[in-house]
Amino acid sequence: MNQPNPAQDQAGSPLESRYRRLLRAYPGDYQAERGDEIVGTYLDTVDPGRRWPSPHDAADLLGAGLRERLRGYGALGLVAALPLAATAALNTLVAVSAFLLLQVEFEDPRFAGVDPVGPFQTLGAVIWLGWLLVALSATVLPGAWARSVAAGGLLLTVVVPPVAAATGQPGPPLFVLVPAVALGLATLALPSHPGWVARSLPPLTAGCVTAASVAFSAAENGGNMFTSYGSTPELLAMAGGLMFALVLLVGLGRALRADDAGLWATVLLATPAGLFGANQLSQGIWGSQGGGPTSAAYATTTGSILLVGAALLAAAIAGQAARHQTVRRRVLDDTCPTCGHRPTATARA
Repeated sequence: MNQPNPAQDQAGSPLESRYRRLLRAYPGDYQAERGDEIVGTYLDTVDPGRRWPSPHDAADLLGAGLRERLRGYGALGLVAALPLAATAALNTLVAVSAFLLLQVEFEDPRFAGVDPVGPFQTLGAVIWLGWLLVALSATVLPGAWARSVAAGGLLLTVVVPPVAAATGQPGPPLFVLVPAVALGLATLALPSHPGWVARSLPPLTAGCVTAASVAFSAAENGGNMFTSYGSTPELLAMAGGLMFALVLLVGLGRALRADDAGLWATVLLATPAGLFGANQLSQGIWGSQGGGPTSAAYATTTGSILLVGAALLAAAIAGQAARHQTVRRRVLDDTCPTCGHRPTATARA
């Protein structure tokens, strides 16, 4: 009796066509060589009657295709850098969340001239509490679960502002939300198997910032320097710069051990770090109006930072690809034309 073959049954079907469209994430020569095998493997695992690839299959195909392209560029260090960048992004969000929650959201709403939302100044408190919950999950839960909670924190960051606008409640300004969303995207790559350092950093960061906030409040002696979000742009710019400097320092340390993941993480986090200073940069370039930059000026500056960050990442990949091709040509040039033997050092390169 013939066993059913899902791959043969789905041959020429819309499902197969959709898997092949996802296969375009791979380099062209890889598609030609192994495309049929990959699609057949996925079709063998699908349930009868399915017409669309599952979200897991789609993410798996796209991720594997991206890794294969980066492998061809000699830039697999970029993939290895994602968990490091995610860890740095989460701890930056933890620090910012703890500070804004204690120094701004719990402050007397009369200083900000807004109607309070319960005990808080704005609905932004929900966002910062959400990221502190993500920090807790990254400490005690498996990596995959922590990424799911991080996705929830990112969704909360995106959803709260329109909810605040629809309900007429005050919310945090864009110069806080935009870098928070950028860092939230980075946290989706939290490590699957975090070590004790990665697990201990979020509570340590939250504890240090909480202690510093309490000490700062005591030192103010009623001065109330941070009374609203409008008093925090300089501090946020400093937070972005500190994050970038620390990741760069870690990257340089790893580079001494022939590990470029830290430097790739620095490139990835350059854009969020720049977004933290977008408000200050806008005022410096375009001037201020009503205590801050105009919406058009801020949008222009933010767009420019995003473009520069994308160009920096593209240039880093292109530079690594050129270096990789040079090494490959040297390997071919050092191959013995008679027997095809390569010197050990050259083959390793």
